[in-house]
Amino acid sequence: MTEYQKMGEKNAAIRGYIMRLLIKGARHCMPARRISNMLQRDGYTEDADISTHLAFLHELEFIQFTRSNISPYNAYSMDGVVSLTTKGIRFIERGGNPDVGIDL
Repeated sequence: MTEYQKMGEKNAAIRGYIMRLLIKGARHCMPARRISNMLQRDGYTEDADISTHLAFLHELEFIQFTRSNISPYNAYSMDGVVSLTTKGIRFIERGGNPDVGIDL
């Protein structure tokens, strides 16, 4: 397995973890800082910056932010709240699709 493939699998695992956290959250929401802290606590990453993972999920329309001035790139610093969209919930309910780059 190449280094590129290993990184792809790690990123898919992180994105899947984020989706699983959100589905369990109250109203399928969670603050970005809490998501980041839980990723670090559970050993998925050492970096608090999860903006690229949030951007990936946001571009697929699986997540949204509860305030209009929040984006994937400022969600952590502005203490933004991330929530699953209907499309994201359906993706999880259907068991996902490994070709999308999210390991549920």
